[in-house]
Amino acid sequence: MNCLDLRRAAMLDPRRLDTEALAHVERCDACRDFLAQALELEAQIEHALRTPVPHGLEARVVRNALESPRFTRRHALAAGLALATAAGVALLWKRNDPLALAGIDFVVFEEAQAIADAKPADVKVLARVVREMGVSLPAQLGEIRYVGTCPFDGLTAHHVLVKTPLGKVTLLLIPSRPLASRAVASAHGFEAAVVPAAVGSVAIIASTPRSIARAETLLKSG
Repeated sequence: MNCLDLRRAAMLDPRRLDTEALAHVERCDACRDFLAQALELEAQIEHALRTPVPHGLEARVVRNALESPRFTRRHALAAGLALATAAGVALLWKRNDPLALAGIDFVVFEEAQAIADAKPADVKVLARVVREMGVSLPAQLGEIRYVGTCPFDGLTAHHVLVKTPLGKVTLLLIPSRPLASRAVASAHGFEAAVVPAAVGSVAIIASTPRSIARAETLLKSG
């Protein structure tokens, strides 16, 4: 299987790849990143489809269709295409969550200065915060290069910079910012995911979806 075959299979159903496709993904970094993005889009679509239909909408649609003598198959198709287009636009609009985008902006425009201005950090404080938030910073995550605190989105975040096998990853632990569901963004060549914790939330910023997925899995391992 080559990259084109893999991407065709992933676009059809990224959750049901055969053994040949999975073997290719293990060998190809580019296709691993493509698959991660396809899975993310699949999850967004699934979330959108779970949105409940307003009470009585189905009955009104059926009634209007029956009462309209000129409502034809062509009209139904046009209406379906319009709804599908609107749903697609809505998904793309929701793609870049403001909090996740703020995490990327922090890394691009503020992280270096935050590190330069930081006071010596107390690792014991970080350990306590991690424990209280119900997340984990296992050794497999990588080498922790920096620990500090910084202002972020009007709150105080615990700023952790990690050198991982897949490159640099920035973590912003925000115990005072609860989150109902995972949020994502992509900008300036970076990816970000903000994930709920038992207490607060954690922003993960990295250069690839694969790095995000790895860090997120390890954070939840505790």
